[in-house]
Amino acid sequence: LAGGEYADDAYYSYLGLIVTGRAGEHGRGILQRYWLDHFGYEYDGGAGRISARAQGAEAAIGYGGSSASGWANVSIGLRFTDTKLSPDDPTAEARGNQVGVKLQLQGEREFAPGWRVGAIGSVANQQGEYWSRLRLTHGRTPAVSIGGEVLARGNNESQSTAAGLLLILKPADSQWSVGFKAGARRQDGDESAYGGIE
Repeated sequence: LAGGEYADDAYYSYLGLIVTGRAGEHGRGILQRYWLDHFGYEYDGGAGRISARAQGAEAAIGYGGSSASGWANVSIGLRFTDTKLSPDDPTAEARGNQVGVKLQLQGEREFAPGWRVGAIGSVANQQGEYWSRLRLTHGRTPAVSIGGEVLARGNNESQSTAAGLLLILKPADSQWSVGFKAGARRQDGDESAYGGIE
C-alpha cells in the first residue's frame, strides 16, 4: 500500500505492507502489518506558529476475516515516531523520539449491489494520537467506483477534520487499484483544500 495527501498546512505520505497467513474457516486468520510514514503539520504553540515534521514506523499483528461481501480486521502493535518542531516547543507532547502502542480496527462491506461502506479507526497511547475515516463508494463494476469520505485525526497539539470525493480505478483482471481524492479540510479553525492519491 502506498499513497500521499497534501493540504496547505499539512501533508502525509506512507508505504505499507500487510502479510496474511493461511486463512482458516470463513477466510479468517492471523495477519501482520508494517507501516512507514512521513508527515507534517502546523499548529499554534507556546512559541507561536510551530511547524512539525515527523517520520514514523509501525509493526503490528492482527486477526481478520473476509468473505464475498467484505472484510474486517483488528491489529495491535508498536509505533515509533520521531517529531521535529521548528521553532522548538518544549511544552509539546508530540516532540522527539517516542515509542507507543497502537490499536487499529478496519473493514469494508458491500451492503447493496455496487454499494460499499468502509471504515478505519486507530488510537495510539503516545501523543494522544488518533485517526479515523468513513467511506461510501458506488460502482456498477469493480473497474470504476466513485464516492465520498469523511476523516478526523489529531494529537495533543492539533486536530483536523476533512470531507472529500473519491475516484477509484481497478483495471480488469488486475490485482492493483489506484484512488484519487480531493476535498475540504479544517484544522484548528483554518480551512483549506486537500488532495491525494493511494
